[in-house]
Amino acid sequence: MHLHDKLTIDTKRRTRDGYLTVNARVARADNVQTYLGSEVGKPDMASVRVFRPADEVFSSDTMQSFAHRPVTLGHPSAAVSATNWRDVAKGWSDGEVARDGEFVRVSMLLADADTIKAVEDGTRELSMGYDCSLDWTAGTSPSGEAYDAVQRGIRSNHIAVVQQARGGPELRFGDSATRKDLPMMTDGEKQTMRDSVCGMPLDQAAALPIYDDVRGMVMSGMPAEQYCAIGHGAVVGQRQMGDAEAKAEAAYDQMVSDLSSAHRQAV
Repeated sequence: MHLHDKLTIDTKRRTRDGYLTVNARVARADNVQTYLGSEVGKPDMASVRVFRPADEVFSSDTMQSFAHRPVTLGHPSAAVSATNWRDVAKGWSDGEVARDGEFVRVSMLLADADTIKAVEDGTRELSMGYDCSLDWTAGTSPSGEAYDAVQRGIRSNHIAVVQQARGGPELRFGDSATRKDLPMMTDGEKQTMRDSVCGMPLDQAAALPIYDDVRGMVMSGMPAEQYCAIGHGAVVGQRQMGDAEAKAEAAYDQMVSDLSSAHRQAV
């Protein structure tokens, strides 16, 4: 199975020849990422939560697969091979691959002028394109996140420079989501994903692509994606109630009150 993830560029430096050398985290371990069911062969599921265990990410075979990988601008339509390398490769990673806490860090050289300009203009996130198999064993991650499947046999294929990665901003040039872009989703798919939010933990629900159009905004003093997810039935955990979760519950109460008041107002 071929999937994509995302991370962020940390440091960069121009060489005398005009190339750009980059040091970046390109993979993350012990995290749960959300994919559309159609991405992972489960079209009957609106979303699938996939766990990437540390022993898989930091295995010697997986770590070695990050060395000497092509770097692309965006994800190519097919996996990179000798057949299309000339057309899609804009640089490459070197043999320096290291563990950096919960991340894998590599050094890369970008040789293409357009890709270098994109990075210097602010395109700083990275998305790993890789092959793996999915072990459909559900469980809970060390951080307490529920998941539906586990990634096994992870092998890097390429590293893409992207606008927005899936693994989070820590992966900036950081991993781009292979999930279907929201404008490309049918109304039925959007509704199915909204329906799946009911009962889902708030953090996982808020990460779904149906909330990308409000991400970065604030509603009732909290992130808009969380506010909307609560409105669709996401569950605010009762354990470890922090400021963000307290705001989420207060926002929910306010939303119910607002709806009730609006319903009573004369038209």
